[in-house]
Amino acid sequence: MIRTATVNDKAALREIWSAAFGDDRSYADFVVENCLSLGSVLYHPEGMSCLTLFPLLLHRKGKKPLQGSYVYGVATHPDRQKRGYSSLLLYHASKLAKFLVLYPATEPLRSFYLKRGFNIPLRIPTPIQRPLSTLPDNNNNSSLSKSNSLSVDQLFSAYQEDALRQKSVFLWSEQLFDFAYRECTFRGGHASKEHFCYPDEEEKLVCKPFVSGEKIHPFVEGLARFHGWFPGVQHTPPLFYLPLD
Repeated sequence: MIRTATVNDKAALREIWSAAFGDDRSYADFVVENCLSLGSVLYHPEGMSCLTLFPLLLHRKGKKPLQGSYVYGVATHPDRQKRGYSSLLLYHASKLAKFLVLYPATEPLRSFYLKRGFNIPLRIPTPIQRPLSTLPDNNNNSSLSKSNSLSVDQLFSAYQEDALRQKSVFLWSEQLFDFAYRECTFRGGHASKEHFCYPDEEEKLVCKPFVSGEKIHPFVEGLARFHGWFPGVQHTPPLFYLPLD
């Protein structure tokens, strides 16, 4: 039976996350704590499966903002995989939001979500790769001050100002932008004036743009599922900065 998780489920959720994604306990603890405090975690105890819905706004020029959800951390314990629990959670989630947005990181995942009604494309600025040598020295915890002089509040203001200039865009709240920043630094990354940069396994930095500036970025494709009639969404794929993955 699916229910909304509480802090009493933290240990079980951490176990599911670590087993499904291979992350260590400290990272799983960090993520689960933020999912519980910032979003709504749908949990199937018997299926050892969960996902998080983070609030997300769709802003379109001349139209009222639309409230929906970003689907994050769809996870099923390996002992319960391929039994339909993720699909059941997604079906339940579809009844709770006017739209659902997600970022399938692989082609098999993209195919999985397309089959479950996520058929509206959205544009995600393609991450930029940089040499790992550009990562600031992390001898203290203030990697932001080493990479630029802007506070997280100032970074969010720049992000919001840029996003609201777009014709159609999904917009994070300040709290979730802050989570994205903290998740980046937790993974050993840093923020610059236009990117969140993460070290990857190939000894490179993967930098995700959160403002467009004067550049026209190539895009990768995210997916959305709308529950209702919203004219124009398909013809003008919304822009989406910083999908949490």
